[in-house]
Amino acid sequence: MLTGDDGGKKEPVTKGSASPSASGSQGSAPPAGPVLPYGDVVGLGDPLEPGDCVQAVWSGTPFKSEPNLGLVDCAEDWPDGQVVAIDTATDHAEARAQGAKRCENQTRTLVAALPDAAGYAVVPTAEGFTVAGGGTACLVLGRHAAIGGEVGRFRDAGTDLWVGQMSVGDCWVYEEQEDSYNAPLTDCAKPHTDQVIGTVQAPSGMIYKKGTDNASKLCGNKFESTWAPGQERAVYGWVADQDDWDEGFNKIVCTVSRADNKKTTGKIPAPGAV
Repeated sequence: MLTGDDGGKKEPVTKGSASPSASGSQGSAPPAGPVLPYGDVVGLGDPLEPGDCVQAVWSGTPFKSEPNLGLVDCAEDWPDGQVVAIDTATDHAEARAQGAKRCENQTRTLVAALPDAAGYAVVPTAEGFTVAGGGTACLVLGRHAAIGGEVGRFRDAGTDLWVGQMSVGDCWVYEEQEDSYNAPLTDCAKPHTDQVIGTVQAPSGMIYKKGTDNASKLCGNKFESTWAPGQERAVYGWVADQDDWDEGFNKIVCTVSRADNKKTTGKIPAPGAV
């Protein structure tokens, strides 16, 4: 059983250990074989653990159907999302009744901080409950496009952030490359160039090029008067690539920086914060 928010999908590369089910003949014993913790569609042979990164292939409407899940490397592959917590129930009835709701409570803050994410609960089947250790896996997945790496507390300092991984409150260092840029995550107390302050939705129908050309203006319209009212700070906008934009990830991540592009230390408090 799986439940979650509305969302999007990403290219499949799955790795599961599901075995085909076989029907026993009349009078024979049930087929011997591994009990899958979340059932045949999910297809994983072992229970998920916090920190696991996954790719998902939806069997129907994304976030409303069961996906086939495969474990992938968080850094070397391009994961759709990550297991951020496990909610443990005393029995399967409790897992069915409370697991998804408790996962939603555990993922809500992180989902809200990310630009294109949704929470999703993978509830064990009745047969797989013991194998799963009674645990419902609480996932954070990309809503329209793959998140592309680890999220929240699972990221290490120095992690080169993809736009989908950037959370409100993150600080990172802008490093210009020939055709792109790196954005290594850093402690806000240490020198950094950018602090993530929120997102802005691109206007309906806006094409990718116009979105990239106007990203900083759109962020400025929303945040400049409160986060950068003087001459010392500036607001910038960052977008995903065109493939993700076309898939529906057309929110722009907004950061505040020094206007002279020099590094600064310390987190800028949210306007109105005490």
